[in-house]
Amino acid sequence: MRARRRSWAYRAPGSRLLRRPLLFGASGRGVVCAAVLAAALSASALAKAAALGSPLPRRDGRAAQLHGRRSRRRLVPSRLMVHRDHLTAAPGSTVLVAGILMPARRGSWVRLVARTTGGWRTLAWARTRRSGRFGIRYRVRSSERAPIRVVFAGSRRARPASASAGSLMTLAPVVASWYYDGGNTACGFHATYGIASRTLPCGTKVTLYYAGRTVVATVDDRGPYVYGRTLDLNQNTAAYLGMWGVGLVYASL
Repeated sequence: MRARRRSWAYRAPGSRLLRRPLLFGASGRGVVCAAVLAAALSASALAKAAALGSPLPRRDGRAAQLHGRRSRRRLVPSRLMVHRDHLTAAPGSTVLVAGILMPARRGSWVRLVARTTGGWRTLAWARTRRSGRFGIRYRVRSSERAPIRVVFAGSRRARPASASAGSLMTLAPVVASWYYDGGNTACGFHATYGIASRTLPCGTKVTLYYAGRTVVATVDDRGPYVYGRTLDLNQNTAAYLGMWGVGLVYASL
């Protein structure tokens, strides 16, 4: 017997009027009716949820955790290799911090930061080369003494990384002279690279910079007793720096 073709309508609250042609034959009548009713009820439920502002069904905790693990696994670990050094520079000079970022990729941004009282402050930026090597140049502007680090913020494929680069110390300009240290000293000992100071304690290590040369000297005597001069260099310190007479020296005071 051939099934008759009729139309059936159902209006769920908050939804449109649904009209579907149904087959009221001996076979398939219950299956078709159930499918249409399920579609109408699901549409009504979604419409009510949207009208009331209810959140849509979310992924359960276990599925979200697995999804997060899969997304984290896609990131490649990064590694920064930086040459650590205690940099000393005069105001206006330029310091260079070099290193390698692995895995190597061209164009990745790395930055040099210094720790201050308010947190870490960015000093300079640089891009990596194809081999992963980089060189960050920073022009010293003021007197500062702080630890420094190189930071890679990460990318869509690599995780963030950071590495210590040592410390940065800015030297202050002072007027110095030299003298021959051949007799007894006020501190009771002779240092190979010695200096005389009126205020610094005996044995204090002072970094000196002059004409591109740097030396670490030790306070072993008192002086100079001439107005306008801060330090007196012994003959060894003056010879190493190449400074004779009276001149402007940069020192870590």
